[in-house]
Amino acid sequence: MNNPLEFAAARRWVVGVLVTCSAWGVLRSDVRGDRQSSAEQPAARLAAAPAGDREGSGPLRKAAADPVALNGKIFVDWPIPKAALLLSGDMDGYIEPCGCAGLENQKGGLKRRHSLVRQLESQGWPIVSLDVGGLARRTGVQAEIKYRRALESLVKIGYAAVGLGPDDLRLSTDALAYAVANVDPERNPLLSANAGIYSLESGLTQRYRVAEAGGKRIGVTHVLGAEHVAAVGRDDLELLDPAAALTQTAPLLADQKCDKQVLLVHGNPREAQQLARQFPQFDVVVAAGGAEEPPNRPGTIEGSRALLVETGHKGMYVIVVGLYDDPKTPFRYQRVPLDARFPDSPAMQEQLVAYQKELEQMTLKGLGLTGSSHPEAAFVGSEACADCHAEATAKFLETPHAHATDTLVDLDPPRHFDPECLSCHVTGWNPQEYFPYASGYFGLAETPHLRQNGCENCHGPGSDHVAAESGAEDVGEAEQEARRDATRLRIEEHEGNKEGQVLGRTVKMCLECHDLDNSPDFDFQQYWRYVEHSEKD
Repeated sequence: MNNPLEFAAARRWVVGVLVTCSAWGVLRSDVRGDRQSSAEQPAARLAAAPAGDREGSGPLRKAAADPVALNGKIFVDWPIPKAALLLSGDMDGYIEPCGCAGLENQKGGLKRRHSLVRQLESQGWPIVSLDVGGLARRTGVQAEIKYRRALESLVKIGYAAVGLGPDDLRLSTDALAYAVANVDPERNPLLSANAGIYSLESGLTQRYRVAEAGGKRIGVTHVLGAEHVAAVGRDDLELLDPAAALTQTAPLLADQKCDKQVLLVHGNPREAQQLARQFPQFDVVVAAGGAEEPPNRPGTIEGSRALLVETGHKGMYVIVVGLYDDPKTPFRYQRVPLDARFPDSPAMQEQLVAYQKELEQMTLKGLGLTGSSHPEAAFVGSEACADCHAEATAKFLETPHAHATDTLVDLDPPRHFDPECLSCHVTGWNPQEYFPYASGYFGLAETPHLRQNGCENCHGPGSDHVAAESGAEDVGEAEQEARRDATRLRIEEHEGNKEGQVLGRTVKMCLECHDLDNSPDFDFQQYWRYVEHSEKD
């Protein structure tokens, strides 16, 4: 193991396994203790439920994987390059991996990206970091805050250029301008040849830039793809056809006597290849709209000398292209998985803490989340279900769902002010659109009865059912049975069976939270065994 990066990764993995095993022993002890308690008072048990089993008792807890064994070695037999291009893009709001499946088993995050850069620099690698854009995901106040924090983070990492993606440009123009205003003007990395905030002459972006590293001059420009230009079109943005914009900008860049020229294209690889053929001066062309996982080798472009690089999605990988003064091997290419081999950067941890603190200070109301009416009924909390459904409550208390909010509170920094986390960790939110229903959770103090991922997230809001059963509403037998039936879940035959591809109502509902980002190994048939709590009618 000659590579210092691989040695450090192996050491961290061993420590991680020991810590995980130790913690898991404690958790299993807590679960056994909880299972031995009496179920005679289910509502009281629910209110006083311990926060012990954070990960659950079945397949939900995965052993820490060796990231090098899982994702492969990197930079094998690489000599130190004269300069290295670190290429990224389409982060899509994923400033860190969710962590629900265990951070050691997920890829991505600015903390790991920063550590990679610092490790390479410590070994004498001259780095030029370039991002094709696409920092944002969705719109609204939280998305604007996250974009600003992400841009600040890339500046701290040392990015020389950051492009603009279509979702970035769907944020309010004032918010984009404010994000730039929070960056040192001398270090503002935003550039685009065809997308201007207010206008291309506003001074908030540049059309091209030249970065120097290891005695090499690296020229770079950026364009937003034609399809995105057509879709984004707004009066407070100046948007040009990408080819027309490069007709103006490419000659200016060519005059800068650069050793290498890079074109960042926030568009699909097909469009990137067309532009490379039309403007053959570029040595590297980077596309953001390709496969989710970038190829493990660069593409070639017929009719062009350029390498084609795809960045992948969600910031899970970066690409490093090493430049050498060797005619036989002028470059080397490495797809780098941002996995647990890279420790968390303290500087990026500070950025994450500041981001979560800002969300806390804004409050849900300040973020524009005041609640929408649920079309069926109102949420009343799991305690309202417990006395009648004692067996189901006892089973619920054994599952991670019963501690879902607690996991957010216990994180560093805590995430229980973050709507993107709350949506699957409390009761009464839309899990995919990240907004609360009017009768849903609004805070630990404000709505304590809606903590955790409760009964109603699966069975639907229970106010009508509870009113009928408690006698608060005098309804007939037929109406009472109809309300009962509305809360029942029926598992269809072969539901969740991958061979049969049966995705009934229950599986579709599970997948709203157990999606590829948050629960990539989710298997309904396997997981259902640990939460099943059917009762006799």
